[in-house]
Amino acid sequence: MDSPIIQVVIDPDYVRQLAKAEMQRLMKDRGPGIWWDMKRLELEPCRKRDWLLENILLNPAFKQEMKVITNNCDGGRWMFRGLEMQRFLDEHFHDLNRPR
Repeated sequence: MDSPIIQVVIDPDYVRQLAKAEMQRLMKDRGPGIWWDMKRLELEPCRKRDWLLENILLNPAFKQEMKVITNNCDGGRWMFRGLEMQRFLDEHFHDLNRPR
């Protein structure tokens, strides 16, 4: 008995439309006044929670900056000022991605 063949047809115009809508949504979230949570922070530099805690959030070298950008996990949940954290990540890109 032969296995049934399933054929999937993907409309490239539809995929482009979905991608464009998602990019617009993501760019809209980058404006001032937007707060990020830890899940959003993990997405921006493509790093996991443990790495972010060790290398940025609890790193003594960034303690003063994190006081302004974060809520320091007050209430048991990390929250971040999105625009300021984005600037921080851009400014420290080379330092944070240097081989250790």
